[in-house]
Amino acid sequence: MSTWTLPELKLPWERNSLTDWIVATDEHAEHHLALLAQAEAALDSAAVPPAERAALAQKIDRWRYQHLNEHVGAMTPQNEALVDALDAAARRLAGCADLTPRQTRLAVDDPRWDTASIQDACATLDPSYPLQILTQRATQLTQQHFPSSPVADSQRPVRHRMFLYAPLYVSSDCVNYCLYCGFRYPQQIPRRHLTVAESVDQARILRQRGFQHLLVVGGEFPSQTTPAYYGEITRALAAEGFELSIEIAAQTTAAYGQLVQAGVCGLTLYQETYERAGYAKYHTRGPKTSYDWRLESHDRAAEAGMPRLGLGILLGLAYPRADLLAMLRHAAYLADRFPDRTLAFSLPRIHEAPQGFQPPFAVTDEDLIRFYCALRIAFPRAVLVLSTREQAELRNTLAKICITQMSAGSSTAPGGYGPEDTTVVASEGEQFPVSDHRAPAEVVAWLEQEGFEVGWKSTT
Repeated sequence: MSTWTLPELKLPWERNSLTDWIVATDEHAEHHLALLAQAEAALDSAAVPPAERAALAQKIDRWRYQHLNEHVGAMTPQNEALVDALDAAARRLAGCADLTPRQTRLAVDDPRWDTASIQDACATLDPSYPLQILTQRATQLTQQHFPSSPVADSQRPVRHRMFLYAPLYVSSDCVNYCLYCGFRYPQQIPRRHLTVAESVDQARILRQRGFQHLLVVGGEFPSQTTPAYYGEITRALAAEGFELSIEIAAQTTAAYGQLVQAGVCGLTLYQETYERAGYAKYHTRGPKTSYDWRLESHDRAAEAGMPRLGLGILLGLAYPRADLLAMLRHAAYLADRFPDRTLAFSLPRIHEAPQGFQPPFAVTDEDLIRFYCALRIAFPRAVLVLSTREQAELRNTLAKICITQMSAGSSTAPGGYGPEDTTVVASEGEQFPVSDHRAPAEVVAWLEQEGFEVGWKSTT
């Protein structure tokens, strides 16, 4: 068997060799040591083609996540050393920039990431902190960092820039069993998987309503919603002049790189909850059961060149303040690791869910306002996103305070946009119900009347 000798892969105790430890603890030792030998040879030789190096990188990364899944809650120093070493080796094989090993899974529980602004934000979560003072602070910060161009009519209020987007659902096929989701595998709903041409047709309808930025959304069905499938769709939409973000299943670094090349400029991916036991309870079957694979998606996307990283929690699944703090730490870690990227946050609430599921934690409208204001204080320059899950009145209130990106006239079902300027063709097959049913033109009219500067493409 080959001995792995790169310095990054030495164990903390010299008396143990990596080879001996793997042989003693890994039932697939022969396969894994052979893989390490191939990786070592590829790194030592400039003659190995990039495609072969990339394939090895994916195999090494896959082993790393398998190791994390197998040792959840029981990571020893040896396990940690191997995980970090595999991360470094995979990155070198893929030709990525040298970075310290990913520490996301540790950062979300580490108070050392509690910056002064995060500590300030957490203090405002105390119900005794006056909400009026909090909203005033959040409003001032939003206007400071997202200023609107001056308007000639001094009688109208001047607020901040508001960026509008629309979700474009392309597939409701999904193999995951997420208890809270309308697309969960056992749900008996009409499912659709759009072709590239059908996706472009839906996008053209949205362009007639003003939209230039689309969020491409799809379920996780590995044999159908492949990187190649999303690549075809995003290339076609980029060729039509659209600016694109994605909200799809967690991808490999290589797949994110392909999507960036296809024209994608933003990733939206919610951890749902950072509480591991709760995550396991709500994600019972399917690829999404892997907590760490999902958690490190933003790292992989950023390493692949994704300019904008969108985080979120699904409010109601776990104690909201603990989840919010974990997300803030996650964001602080990403900001430190990738300082040139734009951060975005969203706080969706569960209003309706599949029969039999009741979110265990209630989140009131006042809670939601307080949480969004806290996000603004923690990250003054971050994009704060609000979807049509919420009622129009609450969306209007939050828009005046701190929201800088909103959807409008949304459908959460593939093929849901019809020729008329209405929200959806039908409500069947939705991932979740829409609460704000205003047409895009109505939302735009309200925003302009209130003094917002409406934008149709992001500034990132």
